[in-house]
Amino acid sequence: MRRAILIGALILSGCASPTVFQDPKTGQVAQCNASTPGIFPIIAQHEIDKCSAAYSKMGWIKQSD
Repeated sequence: MRRAILIGALILSGCASPTVFQDPKTGQVAQCNASTPGIFPIIAQHEIDKCSAAYSKMGWIKQSD
């Protein structure tokens, strides 16, 4: 049982990947990342989404992976 929980937590921890943005005017680069532990991927993704929305609103461009 513990093994299944551990495996599940490890799988879910990869769900929230960082997003990189670049300012088209200056070329400056910023990364949206979350410091939430891997057992809370939904919260981590919410933090990244909020950060991404803020940079998009300022006109920064999301860089492709």
